[in-house]
Amino acid sequence: MSGADLSIYLVGDVRVENDDPAETFALCAGELRRADILFGNLESVISDRWDPADVSDLRLVGTPERMLAGYGAAGFTVLNVANNPSMRFGWPALARCLELLDGAGIAHIGAGLNMDEARRPAIIERDGTRVAFLGYSAVTDPAHAARKDRPGVNRFRVDTAYRPPNRFFEVPGAPPIIITTPDPRDLEALRENIRDARQRADVVVVSWHWGISPASNGQGELVDYQITLGHACIDAGADLVVGHHPHLLQGVEVYNGRAIFYSLGDFTPGMARPSRPPPTMVAKVTLKEKAIGEVSFIPGEINEREQPILLSAADRPAATERVLAESAHFGTQFDVGAAEVSVLTGK
Repeated sequence: MSGADLSIYLVGDVRVENDDPAETFALCAGELRRADILFGNLESVISDRWDPADVSDLRLVGTPERMLAGYGAAGFTVLNVANNPSMRFGWPALARCLELLDGAGIAHIGAGLNMDEARRPAIIERDGTRVAFLGYSAVTDPAHAARKDRPGVNRFRVDTAYRPPNRFFEVPGAPPIIITTPDPRDLEALRENIRDARQRADVVVVSWHWGISPASNGQGELVDYQITLGHACIDAGADLVVGHHPHLLQGVEVYNGRAIFYSLGDFTPGMARPSRPPPTMVAKVTLKEKAIGEVSFIPGEINEREQPILLSAADRPAATERVLAESAHFGTQFDVGAAEVSVLTGK
């Protein structure tokens, strides 16, 4: 690849949990390691330090430190740690996780000793091109949020209201209309963070832990605040927005010429273990002359050994069909090629 062209691969929720950590990504590592930058959402806390020490169900929170080797074997460059399970057993465990990532040379976003640190971008430079990553979570326990003088994750507040449907007098028991509204203070801080990152980098990528997972009775539907915040990121200067947490693939929208992947789904089964893991994907962007040129995705699936496998797009696997169907109401245009599916952004 020439010095002017760089590739970023992005995957959703990852959690290495294997007797041989490197085996988790063994069937796709060859492709993943072709990326100049590989991003994922760390749906776990890697640590041997827990508070309290007796963790009744470690699966709800984290994995042993020896699992770190799996992320290194796959070639991850940057991981988001702004997640709902990240602080369930205290800051010491998460701080140890960040220490381990630092030692392995894996950048992290979305948590820190205070609010400023949690909001700080990770800036990765390759061949003179600087890419900034910002990480936010809209589905975190309020007690786990970083404050000016307290460690935690970069929590974004969203208000929820329930309005009776128009015919509620006529149709007893009809479900309410749910309205979600981003907190205006956090929204302004988001814009400032993106504008600041824009001054420091050539490309800005915003990562969101958002939406509704199956554990909260979600079926993969979008919540209106996801669209509001996705658009706000682009309007503030972001070049790409990627989401995770629903554990299912959601649609892709092209807004003002830039792509929003609302949910990349699980890349490993992670916190949700259905009887049949849902399809997965790898989002891919190519940078040309310090800007995003091509946007695409590679469809995949997770096998019975909980390993992600990448598939041919030309075979129209379940991942391709789901993403195209979920994107239809946005009017997103795709070009299904032999190996991957291109997102037509109009650039």
